[in-house]
Amino acid sequence: MSSKTKKQCRGEFKSFLKNLSVSQEYAGLILEASSHGTYIETISNKADSLHYNIAKGYVEYSDKEFYKVVKNRIQKLHLGVVDIVVDITSENFYGKSTGLYLHNWTGEKGVQAKYHFLVAGILFRNKIYPVYVAILPIGSFKSKYLGRICELCHEMNLKVKLMKLDRGFYSGEVIDELELKGMNYLIFAKKSALFKCMLEATEKSVIVKHEIKYKKDKSSHKALTDIALVKNVEGYDWVFATNVFLRDARKYVELYRKRWSIETMFRVHDEAKIKSKSVNPLIRLFYFMISMLLLFIWNLSFKENYTFKRFVINLEQMLKNIDASGSC
Repeated sequence: MSSKTKKQCRGEFKSFLKNLSVSQEYAGLILEASSHGTYIETISNKADSLHYNIAKGYVEYSDKEFYKVVKNRIQKLHLGVVDIVVDITSENFYGKSTGLYLHNWTGEKGVQAKYHFLVAGILFRNKIYPVYVAILPIGSFKSKYLGRICELCHEMNLKVKLMKLDRGFYSGEVIDELELKGMNYLIFAKKSALFKCMLEATEKSVIVKHEIKYKKDKSSHKALTDIALVKNVEGYDWVFATNVFLRDARKYVELYRKRWSIETMFRVHDEAKIKSKSVNPLIRLFYFMISMLLLFIWNLSFKENYTFKRFVINLEQMLKNIDASGSC
């Protein structure tokens, strides 16, 4: 890494940690745990004091700080037309504690619950920049988070062509929220009994108007959308909800497949995941955001030169050298 790049990387970390009231002395320790994919407790006796620092904040403040750090860098890129991809990933929890952020699981392989993290990324060419991260409480409304993401895209002056969502986001409430925010969307819809019948009844791909009834705040609502029934693409029949019209319905599949890059991003992200046994959602979110921040920096400047794992290791070594020399 060049001297200028080293300062930039260190600056990103310092800014993020400072805004979360976490002392800079923990930066090297956090990166060491990240590069080894292990617990802070495994490599240091400072875990309790670090967690004390992190726990001073609160969850809503933390996701705002992540956005503040990446916002300025995104604006400086002057990206052209982009897509937004949103997905949810999970972390296993093996303890017996319950809490607002612990979603019950089956107990299979000892997993009693899961933490759910929602991530929004900017998809531009062959890169994906995570720009929003949130930990989801039980009973959370996805539409609220998607509305917030739309607002952040507007704040960054992004030219968003399409927001791409998987079937877990298919709902009338989500569709109404995206329509309200003026966001073009493509949602992979669940194959309900109705959609299966519709697919069986048509020999070719078609787009039909559809109404979704849902309840919100004890009131009944109706969301209107287009349903694209796409027949036999790659041996599969597809169903999408969208407000974007394409003459060739097969192109919906082509557009949607690019969303899969966020799932690849999650797998890469795991290479720098810091393990934790904490039941404090703020601490879990903090560690998750650290690896997302590293992923963001890697996509900004290093993807063409290093694998993600190599980048994290190099950054850890660089901070160790700086700490050893006593320079800033």
